Amino acid sequence: MRPSTLLVAALLAALVAGSSPAYSADLPKRAMNDEVFRNAKGWLIFKGDVEPGWEHRNVQVYKRLCKGCEWKLVKKVETDDQGRWRTRVYAPKTGSWYWKGLVPKAGGYGKSVTQTWRTFVQ
Repeated sequence: MRPSTLLVAALLAALVAGSSPAYSADLPKRAMNDEVFRNAKGWLIFKGDVEPGWEHRNVQVYKRLCKGCEWKLVKKVETDDQGRWRTRVYAPKTGSWYWKGLVPKAGGYGKSVTQTWRTFVQ
């Protein structure tokens, strides 16, 4: 390559690198439509409906043991053909556990997170 061709190639590479995709915070979020409820058997069910466009993909379910503790990935739950998902969650014998669902950045949408839910025994 000639020196001028190298310069043009370097400038093009810099322009492409400079036009990086928007940060996740700048992107729109998916609606998670989440809730935790007790079913007829007395189980705690964490469910949601991810909109738009999250069919047959995973929702990551996280748990932490206290407010200041680190979030740990518990499971990945696959959505159905309409973006709905559900999983059983638990409560400790004493204290509280905290739960949240997460959908990573994809398809022009930023990282989307459910509400933080607290489970405990009364």
